[in-house]
Amino acid sequence: MSRRIGDALWLALWLFGIWVASARAQEATPQPVSLTAYRQALEKAYGLLQKEPPAVEEAQRLLAAMPYVSLENGEVLAVLSPLDNINLDSVDLDGADLDGVETSVDVEIARQRLRLLIAQLDAAGSDRPAERLAVLERILSSPAFQQRLSWRELLQRWLVELFEQLFARSPAGAAPGPLGQAAAQVAGWVVVALAGAVLLFLLARWLQTVLRAFVGDVGRAPQEADVLPTTPRQAQQAAVRSAERGAYRSAVRYLYLAALLTLQERRLIPRDPSLTNRELLTRVPVRHPLRTPLGEVVTVFEEVWYGVREPDLATFRRYQQILHELERLAQTDDIERKEIGS
Repeated sequence: MSRRIGDALWLALWLFGIWVASARAQEATPQPVSLTAYRQALEKAYGLLQKEPPAVEEAQRLLAAMPYVSLENGEVLAVLSPLDNINLDSVDLDGADLDGVETSVDVEIARQRLRLLIAQLDAAGSDRPAERLAVLERILSSPAFQQRLSWRELLQRWLVELFEQLFARSPAGAAPGPLGQAAAQVAGWVVVALAGAVLLFLLARWLQTVLRAFVGDVGRAPQEADVLPTTPRQAQQAAVRSAERGAYRSAVRYLYLAALLTLQERRLIPRDPSLTNRELLTRVPVRHPLRTPLGEVVTVFEEVWYGVREPDLATFRRYQQILHELERLAQTDDIERKEIGS
């Protein structure tokens, strides 16, 4: 029982200590003053510094006692004393000037701070921020700020300013004159014309490359385009000549022609020019010995001729090997007895 009474007494003492500490804290924390009272305190402190000698400590105590200011909207602001960070210790209580000129300079700085704060508070009453914000919103909502300039207009403006600076020697920020505008328009059209010429040149080069891929080497040897070889040997010789010139596309074409002429001479394929490459290949039975090499000959030719593969020397050599294998099979007796597609 006595132990419980002791615990209750200790708890009561602890709560009483907390209450006393909070009460002292509330008493120690100064209440916020109104903006009008703070301005009056600034004027009073300024008057104290105007005395001879200046009442420095009294002015410091006056402003230090007002660390919080309450605004009209209820917001509380923490403010620093404008006399902080200024060395006023050199002025003693009796007004004796210990540091001469330095003391007078520090007091004058403090006076200027107080005058500035009083002037700012007076100006804030007629600041009219709502009206200023309305004017700013009206300006920002105008077409000049809502519509973005195109790249052509930006380029023209930059050229106008450039020509005005180079030739007219107009001051910075001045409106562009007729000379700058005319020169900028001419320069702008010149830039557009040059850009169009470059674009047309690149487009022409691209079209030329595409046409060369489809047309091949007809322009290099037009006489060979009209008169094609009529024997396998002539076709192989034409292929070698084209390969020596670097025209591997034509070389592959002549090798393909040599393969067809070889099979036609041995009557292994029909002499029907209306048949396409794939139609000719479908007439070869799947198990026929010529089906595999002929299929490879047709596949490589179509990939090269229709631009799927860009031929080179290695492609030409490989195609020659396939053609030799096709000729070797075409010369066997078993194949010569049976014509493909008959």
